[in-house]
Amino acid sequence: MSGLLRFCGLTPDARIPGTGPVGVPAIAAPASVALIALAFFGHEVLRARRVRARHRSVLDMVGRRSARLRATVLDHDTPAAYCLPGRRPRIVVSAGALRLLSPAQLESVLEHERAHIAGRHHLALAATEAFARAFRWLPLAREARAQTALLLEMVADDRALRRHPRQALVSALCTMAAGQAPRAPGGAFTVGGPGAVVRLRRMLDARRRPHPALCGVLAAVAVGLPLLPPLLGCAPGM
Repeated sequence: MSGLLRFCGLTPDARIPGTGPVGVPAIAAPASVALIALAFFGHEVLRARRVRARHRSVLDMVGRRSARLRATVLDHDTPAAYCLPGRRPRIVVSAGALRLLSPAQLESVLEHERAHIAGRHHLALAATEAFARAFRWLPLAREARAQTALLLEMVADDRALRRHPRQALVSALCTMAAGQAPRAPGGAFTVGGPGAVVRLRRMLDARRRPHPALCGVLAAVAVGLPLLPPLLGCAPGM
């Protein structure tokens, strides 16, 4: 750090210009945007937590706990499965899913839901939801919310595929997406959630994965790109 400061011409005894009439708005504007986003994020996290708490209380009355499945079984004929993430996570499976899914399919579905809980995907979803609410006039904010939900489902799919056969998850997803499942509460993740068709095509696609060396190069480029502007700005003039 000391060498970088000297390279940029900022020695310990150098004076740093004070904030003038232009500097104050330049600092206040991004700070205000960050505070607004944080406020919406906190509100979204609390709102989703209250919704999940109310739904848990309903499940305690109408559902039955299965120690074998480590899930709550809901008496509903339509095949459905979803999870309630958070400090008191819970996986919910309908009686219709238990009746129609094979043991391999059911285990892949449960692993999909466990991936959402272990990855704390509800926080990422709350962040994009807060971003969309705070900047609702931006098309990027609305698109980020939808795409993040889809990507989180793909992440859960990948974890389930590492432990269970591809055909089991694909066939289970077809079965779950075909029925009109009971509406899950806000903040819950359903196995037949956003972009089921896109996810099915992705899992059925037999394309080879990129070489690990290519992944390493892309990761290095992604890490190095944010460092380019300060390095270029500190470069001595020619």
